[in-house]
Amino acid sequence: MPWKIMVKKYVLIILVLFFIGISTIYFTQTYGQILRERPFSLSVSNPRVYDSGLKVEQVAEGLDLPTTMAFLGPDDFLVLEKDKGTVVRVNNGIISGEPLLDVSVANSVERGMCGIAVSKNGTTTYVFLYFTEIDGNDGDDRKGKPPEGNRLYRYELVDDKLVNPKLLLDLPAVPGPRHNGGAIEIGPDQNIYIPVGDIDGSFIAGFTATKTQNFDNGLAADGRSGILRITQDGEPVGEGILGHSMPLRLYYAYGIRNSFGLDFDPITGFLWDTENGPHEGDEINLVHPGFNSGWQQIYGFSSSLKKFNINQLVTFGGRGNYEEPKVVWGKSTGLTSLIFLDSDKLGAQYKDDIFVGDVHNGSIYHFKLNNERNDLLLPQSLPGKFIENPPNPGTEDIVFGNGFSGVTDLTVGPDGYLYVVSIGQGKVYRILPK
Repeated sequence: MPWKIMVKKYVLIILVLFFIGISTIYFTQTYGQILRERPFSLSVSNPRVYDSGLKVEQVAEGLDLPTTMAFLGPDDFLVLEKDKGTVVRVNNGIISGEPLLDVSVANSVERGMCGIAVSKNGTTTYVFLYFTEIDGNDGDDRKGKPPEGNRLYRYELVDDKLVNPKLLLDLPAVPGPRHNGGAIEIGPDQNIYIPVGDIDGSFIAGFTATKTQNFDNGLAADGRSGILRITQDGEPVGEGILGHSMPLRLYYAYGIRNSFGLDFDPITGFLWDTENGPHEGDEINLVHPGFNSGWQQIYGFSSSLKKFNINQLVTFGGRGNYEEPKVVWGKSTGLTSLIFLDSDKLGAQYKDDIFVGDVHNGSIYHFKLNNERNDLLLPQSLPGKFIENPPNPGTEDIVFGNGFSGVTDLTVGPDGYLYVVSIGQGKVYRILPK
């Protein structure tokens, strides 16, 4: 073979290998970014429940990355679209032509339009929204512009628009784009409860944590890593559980890493939440006032940590108390919404039980409670309150349904049925009897 042809052949081979390498790197980076930003992308889209007496019905479609929803009335609800910063209204399954609200949001990874709750006071309907606000256009944080803050606003619903915004909370939105929290719950006391994670601080080298992240020499509380409680007017409730200074006075619980779900037991009034570990150790917790979830010293059960010393935890002068989770997942499944089904419309066997969604697998889990309603009743095949992933035998006893492609919210409608928000499918489903 002439040497010129050989040279051309080898040059061609080198070029092919080079482009394959570049393509592989690009694919790996893109694939990794997709998994970080859209973990639901690998979950199967085939919504189903395992109770043969129930069915899944599509209620709405065409939503753009929906996160949470809140009912205004029968067949009438609001849905948040994460990246657009929009609030849309769905009435009898039809999306209104124009959003009720469109705000500029930072939307990298878990930032964006995150949480909603509705409260009616006489003839006034208040809508509470939690989102990552930015001065500019949606997604400018992806170009390096930092967000202004994670903020809780109260709006009024007037003539199909959200107007008269009142800023209730202005919280940190840096250093990172994860663990912003966002679920908003109105408690039996009519106060606002909202979980806020560590805002990615545990991933940033040299970033100084706070005392509410169980660092005794950490910075003072700044609104991160806790469940905060305020009135519907944005005022502190009482003198504060952990202390009197602001914003520590707002903390109902602390040591929170990354929570997206909480609800109050309709029978006892106890608060429960979901919590996500770094790669393992997702939890369901019973949250008493002053509850310490343990982060950044603990995730999952403390017994699984070799060098754990409970004396290392911050107690705020004995006002805070660490408690073990009620159940732990061995591998992170991305727990999101937690809801008590305060309805018998799906059957008396489900009334007042806990239902939990996850974003990674698109599954819904069902848990019954003990007589005192301070613990979960788990199958005997799940010893130690530990759920492996892949699932260990007995896990099927707690899986109520799956195939929802990223569950970001569960709620009980005015009709008493269970509603499911699927961020992966851009849809809302309803679970009801056949």
